[in-house]
Amino acid sequence: MITIQPDSYFDALEVQFNGLALAVATGDAETLPALSEQIQKTAVSLAGVWQQWQRQGLVEPAIVERVKALAEGLQIVRSSLLRRAMLVEQALSLVVPASVDPTYAGGGNYGAGPKSSGRLAAVSA
Repeated sequence: MITIQPDSYFDALEVQFNGLALAVATGDAETLPALSEQIQKTAVSLAGVWQQWQRQGLVEPAIVERVKALAEGLQIVRSSLLRRAMLVEQALSLVVPASVDPTYAGGGNYGAGPKSSGRLAAVSA
């Protein structure tokens, strides 16, 4: 049986992850789906052999640190994607105002300000 070294998976995952981070930073929406699919396939493959590595004793502290670094980087890319989505939504609301449903529009019970009761006692108290 051929054992694939953990470094090869992490090297591939880091290269793909850096490409994804660059695509998010530059706003290249056309390459995001392909990069995300590549990362997903590599991560699924890595998860599939992770337990095998644990049984063989290949999981070292350096590998765990690489996983932590990738997880932290993923959080940064995720927040960048959320910021980018917010900017696109704001730009869309400027270009096509009818495309946005206002949150507190309509003046219902929960979105309206205080209403006058018409009672003089409420004003004089």
